[in-house]
Amino acid sequence: MSWVSLLGAIGIITYLGIRLSRLEQTSKRMAARMVAADQMKKNFISHVSHELKAPLASMQETTHLLLERIPGPLTDKQKRLLELNLQSGKRLAQMIGNILDLSQIEAGIVEYHKQTADIADLMRNVVMELSSQAHGKPVDILTDIPLEPLLVACDPNRMVQLFTNLLENAIRFSKKSGPVAIHVRPLGQLPQIPHAARARIAGAGGSHGFALIGISDSGPGIEDALKEKVFDTFHQTKQGKKNPGESLGLGLAISRALVEAHHGTIWVEDNPSGGAIFFVLLPLGPE
Repeated sequence: MSWVSLLGAIGIITYLGIRLSRLEQTSKRMAARMVAADQMKKNFISHVSHELKAPLASMQETTHLLLERIPGPLTDKQKRLLELNLQSGKRLAQMIGNILDLSQIEAGIVEYHKQTADIADLMRNVVMELSSQAHGKPVDILTDIPLEPLLVACDPNRMVQLFTNLLENAIRFSKKSGPVAIHVRPLGQLPQIPHAARARIAGAGGSHGFALIGISDSGPGIEDALKEKVFDTFHQTKQGKKNPGESLGLGLAISRALVEAHHGTIWVEDNPSGGAIFFVLLPLGPE
């Protein structure tokens, strides 16, 4: 190779190196802008959601006062309309709460006040609280929950939120007069679970065994291709007569975040009798 050719090759390599360096810098700047824009979006959503809570609470309180007939008597039709208004307000408040929870989870600012708690007892309390909702549909809630304590290092309030999300989801999508079944049981070792769910629990504890919680519904079920996607943020799937838009599709995304914050995993399988079963696996043991 002549000196001219060698110098030409060196020049090309130098030029390409400079171009690559500039492209890398441009890529870093674009990535930084995308991160900043994403953070601005999250901050905006969080701020707006927080600001919406106050007027909504005031509207709900006014409706409560009217239903208690403090300003004056009501006709049956007026009472029914106010009750519908209150139900819609509660549903909107839940949506706003979910948006706030998810924005805090994504920002990594959620605080977990962990202690040793009996999740079997927490589940019983959630079932008692939601039984009236289920009976109004009507849906039968069948439980298989041990009387002996199942101690887990957890934030009890967040566990109640998790179980409430999953049970409300099961009630919402179950057929009329169809059962919702709940079972809670201890396991000595990690059971056979889907690969994606096993990967999420890798490296977790489990020296004391695990607690397995299953909540099944009698709905139309979930396609295999969607069994992981249902946990994505804002994912909505039409099930039976339930249409997208009746919820924001945040409940399951929040549920997965709560489970993983407690070193557990969550997944969904087909219910042999029809519908779906959502499983939660948590490591047993004291705080």
